[in-house]
Amino acid sequence: MTVCEPRALVQTNVLWHLATGASAVHVFFDDPGDPAMASIRQIAGCQAVVCDSAHWRELNGRKGRPASQMRRQTLNANAAQAVARTDWLFHIDADEFIWQDGNLRSELEALGRGQTELNLPVLERMFVETAGQRSVFDGMFRASSQLSGADARAAFGEFAPFMKRGQYSHGAGKSGIAVGQGLRLGVHNATIRGSERWKRAPKQVSRTTRLLHFDGLTPLHWAMKGMRYRLNPPDVRNAVLQTHRAAQIDWMLEQGETLEDLLRAHASLFLLTSDRCRRLRGFDLLCEVPFDPGHVLGASAPDLSVAAFDADVRARNPWLDDILNGSD
Repeated sequence: MTVCEPRALVQTNVLWHLATGASAVHVFFDDPGDPAMASIRQIAGCQAVVCDSAHWRELNGRKGRPASQMRRQTLNANAAQAVARTDWLFHIDADEFIWQDGNLRSELEALGRGQTELNLPVLERMFVETAGQRSVFDGMFRASSQLSGADARAAFGEFAPFMKRGQYSHGAGKSGIAVGQGLRLGVHNATIRGSERWKRAPKQVSRTTRLLHFDGLTPLHWAMKGMRYRLNPPDVRNAVLQTHRAAQIDWMLEQGETLEDLLRAHASLFLLTSDRCRRLRGFDLLCEVPFDPGHVLGASAPDLSVAAFDADVRARNPWLDDILNGSD
């Protein structure tokens, strides 16, 4: 994964995957000065790489650091494949966690070491209205889906236009490949070399494992990610965002720029009201997953409280307070 996130999130992600079956985790720090790097690189089993100018010259020649985040992620994922000593490699983000309902190892063994990628279908975290948020990982999950227009409106209400495959972020999931078999990892899918160009690799959707996506670990974290796009002109913003995501960001920015405005916008999108629960359950899209990394990691878990996480978000993004306080 290529990361630029609060230390607690990256640390939890690395430790969770090492504790649940991964033999190694490759972490590429997009910011060469990332304050999380020192502690993360000390974790046994973590291969940490700083994405400085020398790194980008090695991967991208004289072009250096790509402007596109997706291009940087792709280059890093395949750099990891080049040095990986594992049979399989999955490409995910820091806010995504691999959750095994069944035996992933057996599924990989059955799939074999060919040129078929294994796709992990995504579940997107929602916030429970009556529970509050004690840990940054609290909540329930909405499954991805392929609903017709009418059914999508019935399931998701007025926010259906902000969604793709039933998700606010992405519904494509993430993929893993057998290392060294001629596949190239992308952000969501893998490709193989055709007669004239790279083409999409054959895909099998996992029957044992899903991807838990936390699109904003806290409402403030979500607001920060959205407000970053405010710093770009609309044409630039829309060039790097899919249509549904661009519409969502534009709507968020229209709601206002105070913290209260943004928190209300977040609740409108993510809060599991009784009506939203009824709609989602009607299409069998609401999932309860007992995801509790604090319990699995025990004493090695960082502080996963909302207050600690938001303090790190603010420290890493001082411009956010300037905007929210109206001084920008």
